[in-house]
Amino acid sequence: MKKTVFLAYVSIIFTALIWGLSFLSIKVTIAVFPPMTLAFIRFVIASLIIGAIFKAKEKDTRLAKEDRFLMVMAGFLGITVYFYFENNGVMHISASNASMIIAAIPIFTLIFECIVFKTKLTLQQGVSVIISFLGVYLIVGTNHGSYEGESWLGYLMMFGAVFCWVAYSLITKPLFQKYSQLAIVYYQTIIGTILFVPFVLFERTDWSLLNGKVTLNVLFLGIFCSALAYYLYVYAMDIIGVSASSLFLNLIPIVTVVASFFILKETVGYLQILGGALVVLSVYLVNYKKIESDKETIIVEHQKV
Repeated sequence: MKKTVFLAYVSIIFTALIWGLSFLSIKVTIAVFPPMTLAFIRFVIASLIIGAIFKAKEKDTRLAKEDRFLMVMAGFLGITVYFYFENNGVMHISASNASMIIAAIPIFTLIFECIVFKTKLTLQQGVSVIISFLGVYLIVGTNHGSYEGESWLGYLMMFGAVFCWVAYSLITKPLFQKYSQLAIVYYQTIIGTILFVPFVLFERTDWSLLNGKVTLNVLFLGIFCSALAYYLYVYAMDIIGVSASSLFLNLIPIVTVVASFFILKETVGYLQILGGALVVLSVYLVNYKKIESDKETIIVEHQKV
């Protein structure tokens, strides 16, 4: 069992590494493929791989008629619309800034849960929200224009992606009571991929710009980022818990900033780095108690084995 837990931690760290690098691949490929075309190709590849895994592990799982609307809305918002905003956002701002804004998703989710479900913020959560907002301000409000081609449209697009993911999370929440993580990822991936098609019809790709570098990055996005990483994330959540898994995703902006500096030659100001650190800290504070609770549950479960 210790080996299983170790593999879960390795899986989630590897996932954070892959997703951190995904922002660089989007930056490279978006120069050739229009946003929705890129997302469509990426998720066609992912659908084939995730579909094969799903059929091998849960071939008898069926989507109930009463859950179809929620699943379609989740796939539409969490994949189709989310990647419309993210891909467009990465076109207009640096990969580093994009990843740091996305890192604030857990805080915005917490706020919307309070609004929708009328839950109350604890003192620790309230402090986390303030720290996160300060971090976001430092990311967005400092060194604006230091990245060539940077515009406020890019930041607006990334916040659009954040709000889409928050809505997706709230919509998906009831589905976890009836379906496994893998089943949810499978159905939402298929739905999201299909819903890309109408948007793709209005885009034009200059195929003459396609080269080996772009092709490899598209394959990386499809195979590793949208298929393998999602599967590993599901595996890790099942073993070490949702909160502990989410905490390791705080490594994503760190990976992106470091990789962007060395690979894309992007520079990030000190205040923006501080802002990213504050966002990561705020997410840690929000999840700290949940992580401790998850650890106790894991220990109890392992003692039963």
